[in-house]
Amino acid sequence: MKKIVVSLITSLGLISLLAGCGTTKLTTTKTNYRQNGMVAVVKGTAAKQADLKYRINQERFKKVTVKGGTYVIQVPTTTNTQTVTVRAKANGKTSTKQVTIAAATAVGQYAKIANQYNQALVGMALSKADQTKAQELQKQAAAAKAGQLTATELGALKQTQQVVQDAMQQAHQTQKERLLPTTPKNGVSEWTANQHVTIRGSVDNQDVMGITLITPVNALKNKAALKDFGTSFALIAQATGADSKKVMSEFSDYTKNNKKGSQTTMKTIKSHGVKFNTGFSASHLYIYITK
Repeated sequence: MKKIVVSLITSLGLISLLAGCGTTKLTTTKTNYRQNGMVAVVKGTAAKQADLKYRINQERFKKVTVKGGTYVIQVPTTTNTQTVTVRAKANGKTSTKQVTIAAATAVGQYAKIANQYNQALVGMALSKADQTKAQELQKQAAAAKAGQLTATELGALKQTQQVVQDAMQQAHQTQKERLLPTTPKNGVSEWTANQHVTIRGSVDNQDVMGITLITPVNALKNKAALKDFGTSFALIAQATGADSKKVMSEFSDYTKNNKKGSQTTMKTIKSHGVKFNTGFSASHLYIYITK
């Protein structure tokens, strides 16, 4: 009887050992991840020589680079829970891990955010005289719709419309490089960029899951660059439904208290459900906008 038990234990141990021989090193830091900025960041360890790949839900596997035995996978978040499968192959052995990415809340619809941002940017580029004409045009158009204008006034309205339209087209051309694209790419992409500010966004089927504004730290010391960045920041905040004055005021207070750049992050600014997180690197400042 003892021989049978010993034999059984030995066999089980051998099976366990053989099973271990059929796998390769692979870990994840968590089993459930949440949005961090525009993406969820899946991290873990794998054999240095491993052929590491991952896939989201049932999509095709994509290759991941292993550096020093560790890896990082950035997964754009969506309004639905996602499953990420990580697979490592090395020396004929295979290991897999599955993690979940929690559903995130969309900041808003891309078309609405982009249209409001672009219209405001173009409107600011108009001369004060043309801005006044544009405001008067809105009032006159409302009066015309209500049938309150004479034939002479309607003729003058058409002339004003043409003047404002020409001015808007000219302003549009001057701001062309700063405008957000009409149709965004799905996932994380760069929406617009110049020497002072870069705007990136994460889009899931027209839902904006996150926005990042990036500016060189040196821009905070240059009036023209700071104005450029501040304008983009305020307009994006406003387009997402936040109180731009409140957001900019709090941001200004934080930056004044962090002139030396001793902090790498700042307290989260919240306005109407929109969250603004600020981070610093050695060379750039980042504003992460989520809900």
